[in-house]
Amino acid sequence: MMILKIILLLLAVKSTLFWMYVVQLKEYRFDRFRAEYGSVRTIVKFWISGGGRKLYAPVWTVKAILIFLVSSIPVIMLAAPAAYGSFSLSYYFFFYILAPLSVIVAVFLFGAPTHFVRRHVHRLAEEKISRARGLTVIGITGSYGKSSTKEFLSQLLSKKFKVAKTPGNVNTEIGIAQFVLKTLKPDDEIFIVEMGAYKPGEIQKICEMVKPKIGILTGISEQHVALFGSFRALQKAKYELIDCLPADGLAVFNGENEYCVELSKKWKGNKIMYRHAHDLRPDLPAHYGLNLGGAIEAAKYVGMTDREIEEAIGKIRLVERMMQGFAGRHGAWMINDTYSANPDGVFAAITYLSLQPHQNKIVVMPCLIELGDASVGIHTKIGELLHKNCDCAIITTPAYFKAIHDAAGDKAVLETNPEKVVELLEQKINPETAVLLEGRLPERIIQSLR
Repeated sequence: MMILKIILLLLAVKSTLFWMYVVQLKEYRFDRFRAEYGSVRTIVKFWISGGGRKLYAPVWTVKAILIFLVSSIPVIMLAAPAAYGSFSLSYYFFFYILAPLSVIVAVFLFGAPTHFVRRHVHRLAEEKISRARGLTVIGITGSYGKSSTKEFLSQLLSKKFKVAKTPGNVNTEIGIAQFVLKTLKPDDEIFIVEMGAYKPGEIQKICEMVKPKIGILTGISEQHVALFGSFRALQKAKYELIDCLPADGLAVFNGENEYCVELSKKWKGNKIMYRHAHDLRPDLPAHYGLNLGGAIEAAKYVGMTDREIEEAIGKIRLVERMMQGFAGRHGAWMINDTYSANPDGVFAAITYLSLQPHQNKIVVMPCLIELGDASVGIHTKIGELLHKNCDCAIITTPAYFKAIHDAAGDKAVLETNPEKVVELLEQKINPETAVLLEGRLPERIIQSLR
């Protein structure tokens, strides 16, 4: 009987770890959790399965450790009488079913202290920025193209200026504030800030902290529309960057995105509309030409000459996990585009795959998230592109697989187990194969193909 009690307790701990993993994955934000997993069916499945057979665990930050300890208190309180008293199935119910509820309560309890810490860090970062003399801040936001535009602009400006940029996917208020405090140097001349948002007001808060002089709006699509409630609200949130610019600032708009063009009409200050510059670096994937165009316009504005820009463009390199090509297992050509995923990026990446000279073309990708009412339509379009441009598509998450499969037919297969994804690829890849690894895929899939 004691062994059974221990097993049930371990199952409760496993369920706790799974729920911690899920909420941490969504940055402890229940709006993001609700946008992706908010259906009653999904929540009940999570609640009952506790993550299934696999053991999930969060990244053990100080916050995660504290939440785990607090959320474990009810389980420990129930475990004590179970260990020394008579066993009943009611203890199993409480151990297992109470675990996720304890995590949710613990996250709420830490909400207020987290908000206090965030505001304090924000204030310190704002003070540091205000003391930085001669620093020009360039903000970049949009539904897609933020990171590549940031990287291109950083590489261009580094030829002439001392440049700091937010790293990787760091684009939230707290992440940017921590970077400012830890990394920004007094002699930095330009600070490029990627700005993301999941609800109205978040970009405005970032702008209040870093005070951008230049704002680049890279493009607007349905990405994260489920969090904003409507496409109009999403547009308004992205425009917060432009609205926060000073009177002598510069707004840089994507001239090939109809929603950016529409928003540009609201701005009465200095503005530039940019377009594709793919002819300047035809060896780059075509869709990056648009992001390069935005970077060029900002570089001109801060004082780079055409000659300096031309020389810098020739040295631009794609960063890791952005359409990064490499020779993989069995001589197959791998295209690693796992940095992030959005509808326009996926469309462009599949088109790029279709241009490869290889005889067989394979796509490995998850379904996209947080697209709201546009989800089915976008995944149907993805399916149509897959049917037209590839021989096989391995979809790694089930959410909108039906929409993809309805359009792509039997070319699309669902496989959620990373090990089995690799096994499938092993059967299909050879020197005549090009494989597009798209979106947030498990690292073990990528590494196993090298």
